Amino acid sequence: MFLEAIYHRPRKNWSYAYDGRTVHIRIRTKKDDMTEVFVLAGDKYLWEGTMEYIPMYKLSSDELFDYWECEARPPYRRLKYGFLLQQGREKRWMTEYGFQTEPPANPDRLFEYPFINPVDVFETPEWVKDAVFYQIFPERFANGDPSNDPKGALPWGSTEPTPANFFGGDLQGVIDHLDYLSELGINAIYFTPLFKATTNHKYDTEDYMMLDPQFGDKDTLKKLVDLCHERGIRVLLDAVFNHSGRTFAPFVDVQKNGENSKYKDWFHVRSLPLEVVDGIPTYDTFAFEPLMPKLNTENPEVKEYLLKAAEYWIKETGIDGWRLDVANEVSHQFWREFRQVVKKSQAGRLHPRRGLARIVHLA
Repeated sequence: MFLEAIYHRPRKNWSYAYDGRTVHIRIRTKKDDMTEVFVLAGDKYLWEGTMEYIPMYKLSSDELFDYWECEARPPYRRLKYGFLLQQGREKRWMTEYGFQTEPPANPDRLFEYPFINPVDVFETPEWVKDAVFYQIFPERFANGDPSNDPKGALPWGSTEPTPANFFGGDLQGVIDHLDYLSELGINAIYFTPLFKATTNHKYDTEDYMMLDPQFGDKDTLKKLVDLCHERGIRVLLDAVFNHSGRTFAPFVDVQKNGENSKYKDWFHVRSLPLEVVDGIPTYDTFAFEPLMPKLNTENPEVKEYLLKAAEYWIKETGIDGWRLDVANEVSHQFWREFRQVVKKSQAGRLHPRRGLARIVHLA
């Protein structure tokens, strides 16, 4: 029995509440080393009356390890647990303090899931589990309204796309092809950013409260969302809240007024003036891209602005959720507040064909 390969830790993805009554527990062992693995689990205050052995199944394997999983349903939502590992007739019990050859006499040194608090349980929206997403980069999908083409837009298909050129793709182009999308069997669309920006990809947001004119206006987006809903298609927008663009008005103010700018703390400025020295901006950015200054989401004014934008587009256009760009570089606290705002914004709003819509936040 190769004990050095065995790994488990409480919480995270190794021990988590799957729903209000169920805890999923996982453990790693050396590949093909164990013949059986069990969880012994019970309530720490009523161990003798609740302790049971729960068989684990092999969830997956890679070149080096096997990964085992089981479901525990503690009767009182508290859980103490350990493991019984078997290799043929050889047995080892694993506690939080190590391995032993005899069953633990009590739960004192076992792992613990203290309590399943329903408010802490993340519930994945049911519709997402069966969703077939189609990602749309709107500038490159279809040009349905040439009147809003950006200056210098090239004829559709006239040359190879580059990071800098434009062809005039827009929301009307998506509306014109909804039958095509439905025939593909998709039931969800995720748009890359739609808000006003200077680039063709729009990840350098200039104004979070305004759609880029080359894509259309708010009424066009609302029409698109309504038509999608009639076909049972959900619509998600891209929340680029980690960073803005260099033409974002508060950042322009910092560029102009420096230390005297009231927006200086909207960003992570290391030194003024704002410039690039040896390829490194004097302010935090996405990667080291000067066009994308990182927003200070701990600043109350920044937080208020972004959360209002998230609420606004849900209420005004009926979108079904947000995909979160560079989510892992934004504070957990901001996303907790973001989630509360968008859930509240959705409350009571009915999806035209499937009842109450649910928000999904995709990282």
